[in-house]
Amino acid sequence: RGGKTRELFPILDICKRKGVRVITVTENLESPLAKGADVVLKQYVNRETDKYNSQGTTSSTALAMIFHALQTALIEETDYKNEQFALIHPGGAVGERLNK
Repeated sequence: RGGKTRELFPILDICKRKGVRVITVTENLESPLAKGADVVLKQYVNRETDKYNSQGTTSSTALAMIFHALQTALIEETDYKNEQFALIHPGGAVGERLNK
């Protein structure tokens, strides 16, 4: 939620070097991840579901919904095909179904 997860900084650097456009979802528009992103989506979660308001339950659910919507929009916009997805997802039940 804060955009300061240090483990993500090297990934951000790799994406930048490779010319990959980076989308960050965060509550903190001044965070290092937000400042390094090409697109920043502000997410605000008033309260997590646990009694201490510390576990990322609500925020991670909201994040999943945001990225599912982005994935759907990108598939439609780019006319991405199942054959392309099968190349990068060869395993598991999805890969098995796509590679029949």
